[in-house]
Amino acid sequence: MKPKFKTVLTSVIIGVFLLLVDILSKSTVNRHLPFEKVRETVFPFLNLYRTHNTGYHFIFGNINNHFLWALAGLVFVTILLVSLIHSLIKEDLDRANRFIYAAILSLTIGATGNILEILFIGYATDFFIFKPFPWPSNLCDQYINAILYIALPVIIIRSVIESVKRKRMSSSGEDIKEMKDQ
Repeated sequence: MKPKFKTVLTSVIIGVFLLLVDILSKSTVNRHLPFEKVRETVFPFLNLYRTHNTGYHFIFGNINNHFLWALAGLVFVTILLVSLIHSLIKEDLDRANRFIYAAILSLTIGATGNILEILFIGYATDFFIFKPFPWPSNLCDQYINAILYIALPVIIIRSVIESVKRKRMSSSGEDIKEMKDQ
């Protein structure tokens, strides 16, 4: 198997595993954790708190037509997944970018749990609170946070660094050419 296809296959398998962990954790929580009652844990920064989020985030509140929004989210995620797979297979990525794209692919697949839960049940199950943040969360939310606050900044920083390197190389090349012309 070609290395690029192996990377995609591995990423998809990891993503499906993350999605299953999310689905199983929500199923377990919905059966065993009381609804909207705080349960303290041995960790001072973590409480368990099961609630059902019918919007996409407590910050945005309740969003009407959740089914249509979930379908739109599914379309967006599908486009993102196809784009990531295409980039991993067709583009000549260095090792670091290949790893980052593969991680985003896996995390995106795992993050579809909220969309699927909203489509099939009508709400997403949130079940823990990380202090000091006041709102409940779930594993899908953490997958999304990893993409937004870790992977994308790394891509942006690497892109800026590469751009600066290219500019330096081209300007030093122009300086050498100017010196030769004189």
